[in-house]
Amino acid sequence: MDQETHETPGPRIEIASRNVMIDRKADIRLRGFKPHAKVTVTTETMDDDGRHWQGVVPYTLNPQGCLEIASAESDGESFDEIDPWEIFDSMRPVDEPDEPVPLFAKTTTDPLLIEIRARAANGDSARGSLRLHVFNDATTVREEVRDGPLQGTLFCPTGDGPFPVVICLGGSDGWFTEPRPALLASHGIATFSVAYFGRKPLTEELCQVPLEFFDRAVAFLEAYPAVDARRMGIYGYSKGGELALLLASRTERVRAVAAYSPSSVVWQSPKAGAPKSSWTADKVPLPFMPMHFSGMKLLKLMSGRPIAFREVYEQGMQKHPEKREKTRIPVENIHGPVFLVSGTEDAVWPSDRMADAVEASLKAAGVPVTHLKYRGAGHLTTLPGLPAPEIMDTLIFGGSSSESSRALEDAWQKMVAFFTETL
Repeated sequence: MDQETHETPGPRIEIASRNVMIDRKADIRLRGFKPHAKVTVTTETMDDDGRHWQGVVPYTLNPQGCLEIASAESDGESFDEIDPWEIFDSMRPVDEPDEPVPLFAKTTTDPLLIEIRARAANGDSARGSLRLHVFNDATTVREEVRDGPLQGTLFCPTGDGPFPVVICLGGSDGWFTEPRPALLASHGIATFSVAYFGRKPLTEELCQVPLEFFDRAVAFLEAYPAVDARRMGIYGYSKGGELALLLASRTERVRAVAAYSPSSVVWQSPKAGAPKSSWTADKVPLPFMPMHFSGMKLLKLMSGRPIAFREVYEQGMQKHPEKREKTRIPVENIHGPVFLVSGTEDAVWPSDRMADAVEASLKAAGVPVTHLKYRGAGHLTTLPGLPAPEIMDTLIFGGSSSESSRALEDAWQKMVAFFTETL
């Protein structure tokens, strides 16, 4: 373990390890400051798009001039323990600190370098740094899969297998992502992040996407010796949450499902033009629920102004009650427990209400279900340990970044436990 050590007394930042997984609590301590000193802790980093982020959090130290940000048990000294993620998820873009919090770009498995500074009112100061990882190359093997319409990345734990495996589905961009699957694989579960549309050789737009991509992914896993496809789960968020529930309802091969900010029905494709289904099976479009755009929503959409789509989905359901049963995802057919995550302030679509509907259907059918519904949280899709977005380009996510960040951190730990216990 890399450690920061200091031979001389005085103000300092002690970090137990300079390399930690982003979903594990870093052990960080301030020592050697004046008793009861008021200290400002500043964190800085660059996201994968090169944007500069900074967080500034004030603290009052204890009578020993110390502060602990730790998950480790106290060593007997008196410290004030605080939220270990606060100094990370409080970061905001330096160029727009007062605007709604945008998406923190984390698209690669490269670690994030976090610079940490502590400065007291009397001028005492200290510095430190650490790296937050989403991928542990000492315990996980990364393998690219580029086989025609099967596009993705497999993360498999090292050591004796075969390991349980989770198929991971991204949101409405449709292409595979790596940070979340890599992070989940660090917990001893193989993950296969699979694209379902977005570029050739797949369908390029989220419109009548063939569900058969899933069969190709399963066939690949069944032939992969280090994984046990009989212990297979599926995890998706946003549009991928809709897809995860839909796929699990159509096969007995999925033993556990996790869906963040999900849907209870099949929705129309968001592509402009005449409404079409998002999905097809055996080349037949699935029945879909239409969206409904008011004149004001259309004006905002055409003018490029920030827009919250929740009302578009809610009005679609209100205006087409005759389609609810035909478009409803038959989640009662899922052959295993289901883990749902939603925020009450989701502005993208009413994932809280739709997750409620999924939960009710599952309970009525006797299927085990956990629904974590977080008050004040918005559209929940991103990694734990980072600032959660309130907006992405012109798409309003809703909720507050701080509430969504805490929700994502809590839900991630519980999802890892869910898959560990059920697969």
